[in-house]
Amino acid sequence: MKRWILVLAAALPIAVMAQIQQRTLRPTVEVFPFEYNSAADDFCPAVTHNGATLYFTSDRSGEQRIYVCRSRAGQWLSPDRIRTLGDAKQIGCPTLTPDGQTMIFAAYQHEAGSNGRTDLYMSKRSEGYWGKGTNLGATVNSSAWDSQGSLSSDGRTLYFASDRPGGKGGTDLYRSRWLGDRWSEPEPLVELNTEYDEITPSIAPDDKTLYFASNRPGGNGGYDIYVARLQGNRFGQPQNLGQPINTAANDISYIALPNSTTAYFASDRSGGSGGYDIWRAVPNPEMPEPVVTMHGIVRNSTTQIPIGADIIITDLKTRQKVATFRSDDETGEYYVTLTAGRTYAVTAYHPDYLFYSEQIEVPTGERGRDLEKNIDLAPIAKENATRLLVFFDFDKADLKEESLPELDLAATFLREHPEVKVRIEGHTDDVGTDDYNLQLSRRRAEAVKKYLVSKGIDEKRITTVGYGKSQPKVKDTTPEARAQNRRVEMKIVAK
Repeated sequence: MKRWILVLAAALPIAVMAQIQQRTLRPTVEVFPFEYNSAADDFCPAVTHNGATLYFTSDRSGEQRIYVCRSRAGQWLSPDRIRTLGDAKQIGCPTLTPDGQTMIFAAYQHEAGSNGRTDLYMSKRSEGYWGKGTNLGATVNSSAWDSQGSLSSDGRTLYFASDRPGGKGGTDLYRSRWLGDRWSEPEPLVELNTEYDEITPSIAPDDKTLYFASNRPGGNGGYDIYVARLQGNRFGQPQNLGQPINTAANDISYIALPNSTTAYFASDRSGGSGGYDIWRAVPNPEMPEPVVTMHGIVRNSTTQIPIGADIIITDLKTRQKVATFRSDDETGEYYVTLTAGRTYAVTAYHPDYLFYSEQIEVPTGERGRDLEKNIDLAPIAKENATRLLVFFDFDKADLKEESLPELDLAATFLREHPEVKVRIEGHTDDVGTDDYNLQLSRRRAEAVKKYLVSKGIDEKRITTVGYGKSQPKVKDTTPEARAQNRRVEMKIVAK
């Protein structure tokens, strides 16, 4: 096998396997070579920033390394080599979180140490540079070959290929889950693995659609690209993507872009620049489900200077944190991907600022959209305030369960800043009498204080006030304006 695969091992036994249905593709699918292919091997594409940044692996320098291209006005700029991931004989096959701040890559003889021939490593981006990789450890990496990782859109599930003992064939697909403080023991994808080779897994932005390559019988050539969709905790029957994506050559490393008809893959077919090349397929014949992407810039509300903040994604129904991303330290840019069937809180948090949250609903049957939302964080200073993402039933002052993640965050903020005193301010819309709204806003502010005190915050640090409808945020009577005016804010009154 060729060197691009990061040192795969032995030849495999031949056995009979179950037939895989091959899907005939529409003749309108076209493939185009990537404009920055080289005479060497170029493969393992990976995208981030909603498809605006492309990473790939190349031997063009005489060493296998990772390169990055950025898009400007719809055109790719020339690739730059990433030089800060540490010293190793080979580095490649990156996978990234949607925010472009975390990368998992494969390396052979990396300076951070290894468990096997090739291991998986993690790097974090800080102040514009990628840090040296750290080994994912013996739970994930084996004494054999472990490579070609693919992260789910929440960064909490890692798919990869390995030729470790105990598999079905030469190279098999595995899955490991992030448990909050460590990666789980990898489990083989037994429903997809065969007695042959399965390589280059790629989980789509919907976290359900998995692309991979295999040299199993029934394909068009050496390696063909297949797709399988998650059904519960198992993947269904894989389908061959067919021509023109699969050819008599080797076709691998297929990736889908969020809410896009474009896909990228690698192939050593004729007509390229040499060796393995990266190709673009339009339209993607096996589209993943649509998702909601959200991006913007996190800024200081006073100076408008970009902030590197944590971007926390919470499922409001289960009250569970589902992902933590980060805005870029230099640009303040953040990117998140939200899959269908949930209502989320998206929170920007930095210890030197008041946090801020937005509620984003992504219903089942979502058709796909991109939301642009800049987030201004107020410095911790007197009179600065943040709107709390809390929920009440109509005409009630009892906190709904969906409010608790936000209030837990408020309690954390107050514990981290014991010098801060706050006032909880309740506001209503313009429906109802002045006296009624005044009393309702007071009761709601008191409910928030009561919860914070139950979490150990000294009640002397918290005062409350209800303004009713006297201080509207938006002076209008539209449903959207009234929704903005119904709010509870936390204002700093002493520091």
